[in-house]
Amino acid sequence: MKINKPPKAFLGHIYVEYTGNNVVLLNSNNDKFFQNVNIFDYLPDRRGGHIKRCFKIELLDSKYILEFENMSVYKYDEKANNYVVDDWSLLMEYITFTNRDLFMISGKFHIYNEINDTDGRNETFSFNLILDNKEEITNLFK
Repeated sequence: MKINKPPKAFLGHIYVEYTGNNVVLLNSNNDKFFQNVNIFDYLPDRRGGHIKRCFKIELLDSKYILEFENMSVYKYDEKANNYVVDDWSLLMEYITFTNRDLFMISGKFHIYNEINDTDGRNETFSFNLILDNKEEITNLFK
């Protein structure tokens, strides 16, 4: 008998800042926001596999999953009612830090923003994920 363990989720905070050239209004006056976020050791994907070491975020009126394992971005597809790989978006870079009781991940990502049928561009965001310094989280990134 196979027992499927549920994914572990770690609660923290994410600070996202828009660093591109276009005007993008997020939920603050300065095009920045700070909100609660969960980082997951994995989430199931639509093909029966796993999206590993990831977190969910909402930007530009869409839902995304950013995966550290493959530096991939998944976008929520309303028609399929699931997340699919967004080949036009990517997690560019990230680095981890530990400091006493905090575990931090800093990085940058591009989200493809389809403005209309003939115009689309990659919007660049920087982020900081701040979590408790737990050994389980640190082990995810080793």
